[in-house]
Amino acid sequence: MNLLDHISAVAALTGRADHDPHALAGDEHLRFEWYRAADPVDERAFLALVLADPEREMATAAVVARIDERGKARGDFDAWAAHVAPAVGHVAFLRERIAEWKLLRDALAGRPVQATAVLAASDWAQRRLAAEVDGDLLALLAVHGRTRRVRALTRVPRPVRRRHNPDSC
Repeated sequence: MNLLDHISAVAALTGRADHDPHALAGDEHLRFEWYRAADPVDERAFLALVLADPEREMATAAVVARIDERGKARGDFDAWAAHVAPAVGHVAFLRERIAEWKLLRDALAGRPVQATAVLAASDWAQRRLAAEVDGDLLALLAVHGRTRRVRALTRVPRPVRRRHNPDSC
């Protein structure tokens, strides 16, 4: 499938006719923003198509942006993640990002998380946790955080925080 056919397939899936296929084909930055702004009927099929874009790094970044937006949004992230996993699971980084969002949402909601999962998490996830959590998780990161930056974040004075609503990460 050439790039213009790819763009046409994405447009058909999203129902968006307000695009210039030649401009999108010539500029991966435009395509990235187009992917981010899309509101597809079937997110799983859409993400699979995005990952078929010939600019692999841009396509992965666009999918990460959608995962991050969904991770920050209210709603059932776990159900969404289970639905889209077949489309993105073949890319290790995307599979790990989804798992880390599950970890973050659980930790911020006060649900139990495994210390081994926290310690195995990426620098990105550990920094987010160090900036947000309290108690045992904060102590764990203060001693065993992966980087100096993570450990330093645990020492930043902060007001006592209330538990986050699991649907508002």
